[in-house]
Amino acid sequence: MDTHRQSNGLQTFLGHWGFLLAAVVAILASQVLMFFTRLTGARWIWVFVASFALLIVGGCLIGYSKFPVYRSGRFFTFGVKSVPEHLREFYRWGWRVFLFDVVLALCLLLSRP
Repeated sequence: MDTHRQSNGLQTFLGHWGFLLAAVVAILASQVLMFFTRLTGARWIWVFVASFALLIVGGCLIGYSKFPVYRSGRFFTFGVKSVPEHLREFYRWGWRVFLFDVVLALCLLLSRP
């Protein structure tokens, strides 16, 4: 493929290393899957507590960034554009932490408590 002769972009990288990258991702995914399927007892409780703590931290970050919006009387606003400029990073990090926690909680469903 001579589409990007002067560039070593993503297409070239995946052309040379795509299979190795897919194999590494598959190995890591299987290790994570095995970790969560074998999770029982006290370790399950600790992961659940960590998941719940991350849920609270993400919610607090979102609430902290949306507090000025709520004080102004706008309750049904969605998205980062409704948040003041200086609090947008808190809002973004709040959603990142919250969504990571959702994935972690869904992974806990794979285990036996």
